[in-house]
Amino acid sequence: MTQDWIPVGALGDAFAPDNNTLPPVADLSGKEICLHFENGWIIRHHFLSEDRLTWEVLRGEANPGLDTDNYVATCPRPGIYLVDFVKHCEAATSVSLVLDLENGVFIAVIGTLPDREEASLSMLERIDRKLELTGVRSSFLRGTLDRDFSPAAPLPQQTRDLIGKRIEYRYNRQENYEHIYLNDRSYSWHCLEGSERGLCDTDTCHYYKIGNGLYLFVWREKIVPTLGLICIDLHAMKTTGKILGYEQHDFRSIRNFGVGAFARIVGSIAHHGTESQA
Repeated sequence: MTQDWIPVGALGDAFAPDNNTLPPVADLSGKEICLHFENGWIIRHHFLSEDRLTWEVLRGEANPGLDTDNYVATCPRPGIYLVDFVKHCEAATSVSLVLDLENGVFIAVIGTLPDREEASLSMLERIDRKLELTGVRSSFLRGTLDRDFSPAAPLPQQTRDLIGKRIEYRYNRQENYEHIYLNDRSYSWHCLEGSERGLCDTDTCHYYKIGNGLYLFVWREKIVPTLGLICIDLHAMKTTGKILGYEQHDFRSIRNFGVGAFARIVGSIAHHGTESQA
């Protein structure tokens, strides 16, 4: 049986009905939060309403200035928020912030999709040029909230806690996937039911521990350029997150949509290898 690799826009349509995404919250509306990054940046975020924010670079590589974007905030646990928005001033770029208000720390994920030229490179060309197999890029930046950065702060750390686990995720009645977390940089996904049924692959991924049983998991797909990001709560057995990709294979517009699933640990396997460095 031949199965089509659908664009991310079609995946978003399939995930939308009767989905298990956490509802957006308005808890941050009216608040102003200043992010002090580990690398020296300072960016102030003013949450104007439940879905609109301004962000201002006070210190950093970018030119100082003010910009406004739409955002979505969900709350995976009390006091912890996942804030996600697309930067309209940059091509195919999103920002995802995990804000831990109780501990006064955060981690930011900046993701960028490849353009048509880069995405068209074959796997062999990428290997010859010593490039990653995926053209999707991500940066991970940590820091403190509303206070000068301190390395002693309880920052999110890279983790191996998920490695070896096989977890099934139910996104809605039709869409069901399983993940197998293989090692520090790779995981395998397999669509059990739904629009990509039968498709599977092994892709690049990243793991950070946010709290006890709460993890930030990010993956970057190489066949259809896709950035996925979810907070996995192994206490509530629930996820919240987003998927970013191109609406169609023509690279003209992007789709950035929320996802959420009920999780079920299917099993675990023994794993070996060196530990990640934070």
